[in-house]
Amino acid sequence: MKSILEEYKCGKVRFVTTLKDSDDPVVKTAQPSINTGKKWKVAEAIDEAKEWLKMREVIGQTQTDRKGLGSTLVKWWSKAEGKEKRDKIIDEVRQRKDFRRIQKAVQQPQQGQWMNPILQSRDP
Repeated sequence: MKSILEEYKCGKVRFVTTLKDSDDPVVKTAQPSINTGKKWKVAEAIDEAKEWLKMREVIGQTQTDRKGLGSTLVKWWSKAEGKEKRDKIIDEVRQRKDFRRIQKAVQQPQQGQWMNPILQSRDP
């Protein structure tokens, strides 16, 4: 499930990376300021995504679920060019957002657990 905020962030990331990776030197040097608010910055999100992509390349391919090693083709960050790099950055921003959403969902049941002993002692 995708939120409107996630699409907004990915759109901003796509816009900035398109301008930065442009072949035209005038477009590449004329970077407009992107207003996104106080809590989230496009440049920080792009830098974080690039660092995660580089780290994933250092770690290498790992096994996920029941799939064995080598069952999927991986295009590494250092080998990608142009649109592939842009797509990888956008996908990584989405994965970071999904990771934070899952992390928040996992923490939800733990918040009310201090009430369990009190509620259990009330039951007849």
